[in-house]
Amino acid sequence: MGYKILITAPTLADKAMALLDELGATVFTVPDGSPDSVIYDIAVTEQIDGIIVRIGEIDARVIDASKKLRVLSKNGIGVDNVDLAHATKRGIPVVNGRNSNSQSVAEHALGMIIAQLKDFRRLDTSVRAGKWEKATYYGTELSGKHVGLIGLGGNGSALARLLVPFGVKITAYDPYLDDTEFFQGVNRAAHMDDFLSDIDILSIHCPRTSETDGMIDGDSFRKMKPTAHLINCARGGIVDEDALVTALNEGQIAGAAIDVFDVEAPPTNHPLWQCPNVMLSPHIAGVTHESFTRMGTMAVENAYRILNGEPINPACVINPEALPDKCRT
Repeated sequence: MGYKILITAPTLADKAMALLDELGATVFTVPDGSPDSVIYDIAVTEQIDGIIVRIGEIDARVIDASKKLRVLSKNGIGVDNVDLAHATKRGIPVVNGRNSNSQSVAEHALGMIIAQLKDFRRLDTSVRAGKWEKATYYGTELSGKHVGLIGLGGNGSALARLLVPFGVKITAYDPYLDDTEFFQGVNRAAHMDDFLSDIDILSIHCPRTSETDGMIDGDSFRKMKPTAHLINCARGGIVDEDALVTALNEGQIAGAAIDVFDVEAPPTNHPLWQCPNVMLSPHIAGVTHESFTRMGTMAVENAYRILNGEPINPACVINPEALPDKCRT
């Protein structure tokens, strides 16, 4: 059946767009830079059947715009831009591309860890300024360090597997996993406080929820070693940005590498920009050619499983209470 599908972005990966064409979908897209109101306008005018969510806020107004709406499928993992409670109230499943970009995020985090320990950002600036620090510079090896992970889901476990060959000690905190999901080389912490004072690198890989919002705060930084580094490729808001600026400026930690921010894009006068010991990227840890294809095709496939009443991987369903019985495995 040719459903009406709204993509909240200009496009998906070529393979995903070809799949939509093969499935006979009528596709509506949102031009780059459009206000969120455009999403509502298309939804209400076209009475779309499904939304593939990339950017923009999918709030209650958007969800209620189409009486035919039956699925919200995320092109990626995080659904913090979706009003989950209202979608559930409407009986609309919210699904994501579980693990579709985990390898990309893990590789980005690993790159940030090594760049921080080797001081790549400062050295690049130094050489460009005509300096040559060969006789005075000493880097730091990753081997033998203690890495703390907050979250051992798809992204966290992918990073842990990349880290194991480096000979590091890995401790992870994830209260939602069974012991069986902690694999060889990864120690389990009952609480963050069990490892904060000992780790050399803290890497965050959990969703932003009411529980995790602001969980890395000033108290957390004061417990960490002054030689420790923070890596955040998860979601903005998990780290208290004001506390991070203080920690960096006062030497509570050695440095940080940040891919995500509380407000995106951040204001041009953000105080982090003045910290010399921080490295930044624009929320692209999970965006590679390979992951973009995986995310897009999974978003389309998951949407059509719901629309066609076919079984779907329960790990991809964010609000299982809204899942139709015929879609349960």
